[in-house]
Amino acid sequence: MKRIFDSKPWLAPLVFVLLLVLAPLFSGGYVLYIVTLVLIYTLASFGTNILTGYTNLISMAGAVFFGVGAYGSAILTSHGMPLVLAILIAASIATVVGLLLALPVLRLEEVFLAIATLGFVMVSMELVKSGGDFTGGENGMGVNGPTLLGFELGEHAFHLFVAAVLGVALWFARNLSQSRFGRGFLAIKGSETAARALGLNTTSLKLVAFGVCAFYTGLSGALYAPLVRFIDPSLFNIMVSISFVSMVIVGGLGSIMGSVLGAIFVIGAPQLLTYFGFDQFQRALYGVAMILALMFLPDGLASLLKRKTVAGADVPHKEGL
Repeated sequence: MKRIFDSKPWLAPLVFVLLLVLAPLFSGGYVLYIVTLVLIYTLASFGTNILTGYTNLISMAGAVFFGVGAYGSAILTSHGMPLVLAILIAASIATVVGLLLALPVLRLEEVFLAIATLGFVMVSMELVKSGGDFTGGENGMGVNGPTLLGFELGEHAFHLFVAAVLGVALWFARNLSQSRFGRGFLAIKGSETAARALGLNTTSLKLVAFGVCAFYTGLSGALYAPLVRFIDPSLFNIMVSISFVSMVIVGGLGSIMGSVLGAIFVIGAPQLLTYFGFDQFQRALYGVAMILALMFLPDGLASLLKRKTVAGADVPHKEGL
């Protein structure tokens, strides 16, 4: 069995994700809800990973894209739009917002870029609070349950629907990473100066990465809304953005498995803290986890699953998106 996984490195992540998708179907209830939430957050994790893991750009605007997707999906479905169409439009709106944000901030250096996007999160939260009946204001708004072709989706059906969306999204991103855009992202990550010397338009490549990140994070928010059935301006909280960044750092930069493991960490760790009565430490958890990951696991949790034993020594085996 070990030889099979060694010869086909993509097989282990595939089996892991399939178990994550299929195992909860036999239990239902709260376990199914948590695992569905993990799959939804994996989309946001992967979108953030494309931007940060491939271009070294750190954006704190993830909460904005997530919130735009959630509110867009909720508002559109409340006006009778089919769920699939509402999700795609909401994610597309998040993409447009991401591109409009990227145009001015990409001129900034890395640290200042993070600060500028942080300010955008704060402004967006205030705009949603002032939305009145359109967004529900500070009180938030209810969200219609998920339906498909006129039939209401139960918890098991919606779980499979989310899994299908995630599968298509990851397949698309995998192809993107192997395209000229993906190779361009890697060139920027290695050295932006060298990438320019090779004739690459680094600004355009960064815009594409920002747009893909916004689309995936917006798609995540659009699926989140019908799952929880209620949304409020807290979706635009800076802690949401921090949780997305912590996902990719703790899980592993530039890795599909890292995105999944990061989502499991962000969803599962707070649940454990609450279970043991330490829920007040949830805010500090992400910071501590990122520090520990950078100190002891610079390649994230995914590196633990990619170690191969060679002549008695552990050697990390890296695999891209």
